[in-house]
Formats: sequence, structure tokens, C-alpha cells
Amino acid sequence: MKFLKLTLNDIRDVVIIFISVTVLTVLHFLITDFPLFPDTTRLVYDAGEVEFLTPVGSDPIDLNTFLEIRERDSVLIIDTRSYEDFVTGHIPGAVNIPYEETFQYLTELEQMKNIRYVITYCDGDDCLSSVETAGKLAFIFPVVRYFFGGWKTWTDHGYPVV
Repeated sequence: MKFLKLTLNDIRDVVIIFISVTVLTVLHFLITDFPLFPDTTRLVYDAGEVEFLTPVGSDPIDLNTFLEIRERDSVLIIDTRSYEDFVTGHIPGAVNIPYEETFQYLTELEQMKNIRYVITYCDGDDCLSSVETAGKLAFIFPVVRYFFGGWKTWTDHGYPVV
């Protein structure tokens, strides 16, 4: 078996290609604000804490912030729990888009040009469907937040349900 013999020109070309690809990759990450190492969010709540990848374009909010934002104009509140859970009870003004069916509603949601704020919520601290849905919707709406604690926090504080 014969091995290829590399000349100095071959080695030089490989080094140039390697450096070029490295520089272009670094420039891409700097120009596009695409994180090389994704940010994580650590949320601490009564039962413990959870850390997960931060969805691009969406942030967590607490109960007080949720109460403040939901009073504004052009707010869409999305309950990501199942339809069965939604009809049993939900936060007033919320619409039901179950997490598993989010993609089916994207076309309809894209048509809602008058919506400025979107808040998603689900069952509680151990439910991350609202976080994932918020990450998907951040590409459609200008401000997307997820109400971490969601339904459990809402009912535990005695707020009205529909």
C-alpha cells in the first residue's frame, strides 16, 4: 500500500483552509448574535430549582409581572396544557393551544398582527411545555414570555378561573 506524499504546498493549503473556516465561523457567530454556547436559565421555586436552555427571544416572568402584562392591550395568553385540562379550568382570557399541537396553529398565529405580547403557561414548576412553546413563538411575536409556575401558581394564590 502506498501513502500519499504531501508536499509543503499541500500542507500550506490545508492550513489556509483551516484558518479560513475558523475565521469565517467566528465572524458568523459575532455578526448573527447566534450563541456559540447557548445561555441557560436557572429558576428557583418552592420545590427546588431547574436549569434549562434559555429559549431564544423569550424570558420567564413571575406572578406579579404576569398580572401587570395581562392588563395591557394586545396581549395573547396561551394555555399549553391539554384540552381536557383547559376546559376543567383556565386563566380568564387564555386560549388553548396544547403543546403537542403548536405547529398546527402557527399559520393562524402569524396572521395575528395586532398582538404585541404573548404569555404562555402550563401546569406548574415541573411543566416545561410553556417554555418550549414560547421559544417557538418568539419568531412570530415581538415580546414573548412564559409564566413559570403557571396554572399551579395562579390557583394557589386564589385568582379567578374560568
